[in-house]
Amino acid sequence: MKKITLAFLLIASFGICSAQVTVPKTVPSTKDFIKPPAIGDVGKTTTGIVDDLTSKLSLPAAQKPKLTDVISGFLTKKKDITGLADTNPTSYLSKFNPLQKGLFDKLKGIMGASAFTKFLGLKPSGSGAAGNLLSNLFF
Repeated sequence: MKKITLAFLLIASFGICSAQVTVPKTVPSTKDFIKPPAIGDVGKTTTGIVDDLTSKLSLPAAQKPKLTDVISGFLTKKKDITGLADTNPTSYLSKFNPLQKGLFDKLKGIMGASAFTKFLGLKPSGSGAAGNLLSNLFF
């Protein structure tokens, strides 16, 4: 009887312990995929984004050249992978996410933590996202 009780307790404890394990989400989800806006002229798009950021975040003019270099480099690399958004969204996201992380790390270093937090609050959403220049940085 002791062996049966012990076996039951072991099986029950294994079941309880395994129910506590959760699997983290590691693969980018295409369920909420938003198609990125087309990037025409990288120079004009960069200038528009930098002007928008400096006015909305009240950034000093001294930061403009650094922002221009970082954003221009990002948009140039992004333009090379934008075609994947139509044919293979999963592949696009796997290339875009590290690219965006690198951009955001650089922006945080240039802007500072406080302004960067405000920047994240400017993320476009809804139907107006397609016409917003900042969409180029987020999607």
